[in-house]
Amino acid sequence: MSESAPAPSELKTLRVAVVEDDATLRLFLKKLIEKNGHGFELAGAWETAEEAVKPLVESRPHVVVVDLELPKTSGIEFIRQLAPRMIETAFVVLTIHDDPDKVFEALRAGAHGYLLKSAKPGEIAAGIRQASEGGAPLSQGIARLLIKSFQAQPERKKSGIPSLTPRESQIIERLAQGMVPKELAHDLGISYETVREYIKSVYAKLHVRSRTEAVIKYLGHQG
Repeated sequence: MSESAPAPSELKTLRVAVVEDDATLRLFLKKLIEKNGHGFELAGAWETAEEAVKPLVESRPHVVVVDLELPKTSGIEFIRQLAPRMIETAFVVLTIHDDPDKVFEALRAGAHGYLLKSAKPGEIAAGIRQASEGGAPLSQGIARLLIKSFQAQPERKKSGIPSLTPRESQIIERLAQGMVPKELAHDLGISYETVREYIKSVYAKLHVRSRTEAVIKYLGHQG
């Protein structure tokens, strides 16, 4: 008998911050985060990266939603600077750009997810929750776009990827299916901490810094 999904009141309250220069969208995101039922708490909202750095480092929210096109320091540079200093925080890009190069640049900078501004409010909320739980949220079509970009550049596939152990392959395959570490541990019958150690090993072998980039790199070399 499968366990039922937790009720909204049982969800862990997530502190979510926003860095977005568009005032209308920033207000929309604030209302989305403050809406009852999502289990979110607004940790702050800022127009620029420069305004956000100090309060974010001090408060260390669970998730930071970041636009790419910020006025001075770009969203990608902002993530590149803060991700190594805030390793327990998930950075989720929310942007209009669906260019594969932008996606990969953001992932390499340390982004945990990549959502488009055309996504529905429920999809954005779900992506925030998924990122906080160790998942790799991507807007519909982004993953397919990335795979096509790999397929269009066969020289990347020829280079191959480092050999993974059978267990590491199981781990990355399930991450690619959208499982978060706790689900993965239950599915494989191993502890959560053991899963974390395997994920670290996979990261090291694939030379990546986030689950999203690991999944995309793995999928791009299949077939």
